[in-house]
Amino acid sequence: MMLLPSVPLEQAALFLDVDGTLVPLAPTPEAVYFDAELKELLAELYEATGQALCLVSGRDQRSLEQLCGSLDLPLIGCHGATIRLLQPALQWSAPIDFDCHQQLIHTCTQWCDTKEGVRVEPKSHSIAIHYRAQPHYRAAIYAFLTELVEVYPEYVVVAGKCVWELRQAYFNKATAIAQLLQTLPFKDRLPIMIGDDITDEPAFAWTNTQGGLSIHVGSSAQTCARYKVASPEALRHLLGRWLHLANA
Repeated sequence: MMLLPSVPLEQAALFLDVDGTLVPLAPTPEAVYFDAELKELLAELYEATGQALCLVSGRDQRSLEQLCGSLDLPLIGCHGATIRLLQPALQWSAPIDFDCHQQLIHTCTQWCDTKEGVRVEPKSHSIAIHYRAQPHYRAAIYAFLTELVEVYPEYVVVAGKCVWELRQAYFNKATAIAQLLQTLPFKDRLPIMIGDDITDEPAFAWTNTQGGLSIHVGSSAQTCARYKVASPEALRHLLGRWLHLANA
């Protein structure tokens, strides 16, 4: 890994994953929250980048909006299947067969109801199955979802940290970031992608091809990100340092 350079925020487009990146992982997605200090940091970074800051998450838009509260930020949700911009105002979501998606949610819920400690998280464009409380179910969940995508080939199985997820095959965080970089205020800026797990790898790889900065948060050795920080706490320190340099 290379030594992280100083970043001129006025030239940057900042893309930030949420869980495991800005905030530590929690036992359930609902247990995660943005504290006042983090909200203030994000608001200041949003202004320092000329509003070219976007949260990029596997969470759906509703969940991201609940986390942000009164803090309005551009949002990429469901691993790239939804985009919300503020200036200019834009709402985009990938087309989805609603009835098919609801059937998949029902099938996953029925299967998980027989597995104590395994829970389904339905989202607008994906379905997550969490097994943090029962890690021995990891292989069984993967086998179950692999059988499902043979019937529903428009979906793929994606790994996360103690979670497997069904999501649409044609969209990911990289495709969404590439789309935003064609749009003001992100256009013609240096892309910086910061994330913590395998769902961020396509965005890391794409950012590398654009000459941007890819930063992995955490201890995993398997990443194509060119830079690393140790933890969400260390990332906050790094972002604060960039902000201090921007305000100097």
